Amino acid sequence: MLSVKRALLMSVGERYILMITNFATAALVSRILTPEEIGVSVIGMAIMAIALSLREFSSSSFLIQRKELSREDISGAFTVTFILTGAVAAALVIASPFLALFYGEPNLVRYFRVVSVCLFLDASSTLISALLRRDMSFGKVAAIDIMGAVTNSAATMVLALAGFSYMSFAWGWLIGSGIAAGLALALCPHFWMFKPSLANWRGMISFGGYNGAIAILFRIFDALPLLLLGRVASPNAAALFSRTLWIGQIPDKLVIGGAIAVVLPAFSAEVRQGRDLKRPYLAALSLVTALHWPALLVLSVLAYPIVNIALGHQWTEAAPLVQIVAVALLFSFSFELNYPVMVAMGGIRDLFIRALIVFPFSGILLSAAVVFGGMYAAAWCMLVTIPFQAYVALGFVRRRLGLTHRDLAAALWRSAVVAMVSAAAPLLVIALSGFDFALSFGQAFVAGLLALGGWGTALILTRHPLFDEIMKIIPVSRWAKLHPGE
Repeated sequence: MLSVKRALLMSVGERYILMITNFATAALVSRILTPEEIGVSVIGMAIMAIALSLREFSSSSFLIQRKELSREDISGAFTVTFILTGAVAAALVIASPFLALFYGEPNLVRYFRVVSVCLFLDASSTLISALLRRDMSFGKVAAIDIMGAVTNSAATMVLALAGFSYMSFAWGWLIGSGIAAGLALALCPHFWMFKPSLANWRGMISFGGYNGAIAILFRIFDALPLLLLGRVASPNAAALFSRTLWIGQIPDKLVIGGAIAVVLPAFSAEVRQGRDLKRPYLAALSLVTALHWPALLVLSVLAYPIVNIALGHQWTEAAPLVQIVAVALLFSFSFELNYPVMVAMGGIRDLFIRALIVFPFSGILLSAAVVFGGMYAAAWCMLVTIPFQAYVALGFVRRRLGLTHRDLAAALWRSAVVAMVSAAAPLLVIALSGFDFALSFGQAFVAGLLALGGWGTALILTRHPLFDEIMKIIPVSRWAKLHPGE
């Protein structure tokens, strides 16, 4: 347990640094480039995301969850991954002229040629990081990720200032991924990993087959609104919706992102030792929602000032979209935990069946919303698709862990109260300002402080487990336990 907590601390620290880096990049670049320019890079990255999902047929999760791991398994994973990466890179280069013609952006050809090189560098660092995560060497993983992200961020901003437009994202990615791959090899210099081998490729493809199919379905669904908006509306609309999702997902990345890198190795270790995952899963849900739900509700209330502060006034049109999306994302509280618990328990086939149920149906609804109603209809549609996905996903997890609705209610009711109390104070500020959501910076700052105070008060009054966890890491409370009479 101590090693898991130490790993969690390192991973969360890494995630916060990456978040700050990404936030600074998005904030500055959004002020340098126009939404139209950023929209082109959004289209390119959406296509890249779908292409990258094909590489998940050789998922790095295979290395983490496997009970016994030999040199042949590792070499085989590298070989299969590089074969798939080569196929994806070649397909992108060949298809780039047609994609450029389809979107009316000739420079997309050069964009895809540059990023196709990034795929090979990323593959190296991703697989080495998987081996380090398996060994709970999260300090090394953090060093690799942080160095790559900071370099990527700095290069992207400098290139954007130098007039590289949306190509600054491609060149920045290439520079950052090169640094990350070099550092990964320096920290784990086992060059025998790159020796071609197809040992145990059937087991790898068997696991990766389901994982790859899941990744493809998810990436297509995830990229669909951006690609459709870029085609039927404009790159500007694609950029606005992309930035809406980015801001809406900040609480998720802030609360869950750092922990999720530790959850799969930790859950897998628990299963290998024959322990039950029911209690850890419910405890994780309770802690996550006590942070996730209040952050999303406050984000929805303070969307206008947050968008203006984060992106600048030229992106104000995204604020009402953020309000809708933030409410929809309340139902996504279990998404990041469902995958590792299912994989750890050998339920990768169940995850595939779940993906077959939720993503095609959700994709059809979202596509219809985009085509007939644009980005606002797409945002409102998420109030249907995300709850639907949550209901199906929790159904599979409940069957695996033997959970009842009462178990879930007992784990979540305190978090619901904390969230509502946290959002009450900002709503009061909105009411006092004449129900104008476009608060000034000063009003937003006061509303944020009141929300934080309400959150802390609600944690204490509901006796939320998160409060106990916070007290454990406060030096004063620990000293008091050690010296009760002083």
